[in-house]
Amino acid sequence: MTAMCDYELVAIVSPEASDEAVAAKLEGVSQMIMDRQGVVDETQRWGKKRLAYPIRKYIEGNYSLMRFKLEPDHVREIREVLENDLDVLRYLVIKRSK
Repeated sequence: MTAMCDYELVAIVSPEASDEAVAAKLEGVSQMIMDRQGVVDETQRWGKKRLAYPIRKYIEGNYSLMRFKLEPDHVREIREVLENDLDVLRYLVIKRSK
């Protein structure tokens, strides 16, 4: 078993997605992390913010931040789910250093 690492995920969800839909996506990712024996430390909803440049014709998006601990092998699965979600305009998963 490999050691868990600290990660940060910032996701931008379509401005057309309802608050409930955004919450459900975050809950889904949290559940995926916990199903793989990970730990979600914190989730923040930053709300709608203007994008630096248009993405798929949108000029704003719903920003969210999630801090979690997970084995590195499972991070790819999280990325694949976000990659295939049509409502997720952009996301970034980074490994946090201690």
